[in-house]
Amino acid sequence: MKMRSKAISSMIATVLLIAFTVAVGGILSMWLTGLASTQTETTGSAANAQVLCGRTALNIKEVTFNNTANVNYATVTLSYNYGTENLYNFSLTFIDSNRVSFTVPAASLAGQGNATAQYNTTYPLAPGMLQSWTLNITSYYGPSGPFTSTSLKTVKVVALCQGTYPVSAECDSGQSCMA
Repeated sequence: MKMRSKAISSMIATVLLIAFTVAVGGILSMWLTGLASTQTETTGSAANAQVLCGRTALNIKEVTFNNTANVNYATVTLSYNYGTENLYNFSLTFIDSNRVSFTVPAASLAGQGNATAQYNTTYPLAPGMLQSWTLNITSYYGPSGPFTSTSLKTVKVVALCQGTYPVSAECDSGQSCMA
């Protein structure tokens, strides 16, 4: 007994292949359009945040030193007069004449008369605010001993704007901000 095999005609096979290709192309087109739209929105909002944070200006108004019972204290007064975004997660970096530095992270900062001086997302530093931090700098050592008012050359403050973008201010010895 002979078996006859039947196959679809080449014309039907061509039509099916074209239909399958068009369907896959349509699905791919919809996916790529959605992906491009999402990427454009994400990039646009990130660029907007960078512009807003780029317009933020911190100013170290004053760095003063006080020696009490052989303990050197530095008080850093910061003003935030220009900008629209809240700032938080501050850190202070002290740099001595040998370019040795130490950084005081946000969790270690305590403000004068302000229990929320760590400035986190719940309690940010808002535009127009003034903040002072007093820190014992004697407990930090460089190669020539503990940091003192005469060995410090630079004080730098860094904060985060919108959780991502750093904003900073710097004061060098010899400038009017460092007495």
